[in-house]
Amino acid sequence: MKMKVSTRIVLTVYLAVVILLAAFLFCSMLGVIDQGILSHAVATVLDGGVGFKVLYAAIFIVMIAVGFMLLFFGMRKETPRTVRISQFDNGGIQITVRAIEELAERYVRGDKNVKGQHTRVISYGDYIDILTEISVLPDINIPAVTLGLKDGLAENISQVTGITVHQVNVSVMSIKDHIKPQV
Repeated sequence: MKMKVSTRIVLTVYLAVVILLAAFLFCSMLGVIDQGILSHAVATVLDGGVGFKVLYAAIFIVMIAVGFMLLFFGMRKETPRTVRISQFDNGGIQITVRAIEELAERYVRGDKNVKGQHTRVISYGDYIDILTEISVLPDINIPAVTLGLKDGLAENISQVTGITVHQVNVSVMSIKDHIKPQV
């Protein structure tokens, strides 16, 4: 499972707090930091007012919860995202979203006026949306080529897989002087 940016930020902050706490305790143990600071911090936690106790309790609970979340991050086995092609009494037929993305990318590569940069398929169970990013040649009619690509891609995917294509969005990301044939 790929780690999202938000998870990386949480992990970084969590590790920074743990490292600072460990460094503080280590320096206190070696006598680099006056033990009075550590004693004062412990006394504040134990004998402080209700506000301090609530604050420290909230911090400890958050740290423990985040620690457990990070401990079990990535343990869940990710099932491939699929789209249902057919359903029968004794089973069904499904195709993975990645397989549909590969079909769409092959179709886009077949058009000599464009170069596919990225294709993404969003599954809704029984139907899909396709988002594709392309580069085009400068001397083509962009609306005509992209409309043809959009309609042809939807028809091709529907014909090959039997899946309803709800929407195809084509984004022209750049205009290239020449497009090298893809192998």
